[in-house]
Amino acid sequence: MCRRFAQDLGRPFDWVTFSDLVRPSNLIGSFDPTLVFKFGYATQAFVPGPFTISALQGGVFLANEMYRGDEYVLNTLLDALEERKLYIPALRTWYQVDKQFYLIAAMNPNEQRGTRRLPGAVKDRIKVWVQLGYPKRAVEQKIVRTHCGEYELSAARIESILELVHSTREEPAVELPASIRSSIGIARLSAERARRLSVPVDNTIVAQAAQLVLSEAIKMKPGRNVHSYLENLLTRVLGTTGA
Repeated sequence: MCRRFAQDLGRPFDWVTFSDLVRPSNLIGSFDPTLVFKFGYATQAFVPGPFTISALQGGVFLANEMYRGDEYVLNTLLDALEERKLYIPALRTWYQVDKQFYLIAAMNPNEQRGTRRLPGAVKDRIKVWVQLGYPKRAVEQKIVRTHCGEYELSAARIESILELVHSTREEPAVELPASIRSSIGIARLSAERARRLSVPVDNTIVAQAAQLVLSEAIKMKPGRNVHSYLENLLTRVLGTTGA
């Protein structure tokens, strides 16, 4: 989606997925040791990172999974977002950020595992917030079908998979329901397993795949057992637990 947005604007697109392994140099850039031997610690030996490239070229930069970034790393973005200037420590130089530079920050809910609360200084520099919920059922079916292009899955079979996943979103006992990735995972696992066993994709195959995907994809509220919940859900929707 973000790449298409950049294409529609006719601008370059760069991105980084944040994690504990991402450091400021992964965003800003660093010296190439082989070039340092030739040029020394000069501009010619510096290899800019994706954030630097995007900021100076007026591109669209996607900060993916921003909630997973370390505060020290995220602070690297502050001057470019507020002052429209970028400091590159390795070169000891300030650079003017292109006026068309555009940052998009994609974030999962901060209650999910592995996420952090966004620092106030960074949050204050994000001007527009858009919350995306789950796609409509018809849209989700198209997405699942797109990701299963090499398999033959009927619309009815995909619909039964979506019924399982959507049920987790409506169940009060489920604290964290299944995402669209779960729909795709169940569909692909069911189809691939059926192909290898040379059998049709039936309710038993789907139930077995759903057990493997949903047991870790959803989080139950305290005191509720995920396996008991899945057994009841599979029996209700598919008529079998896959056992």
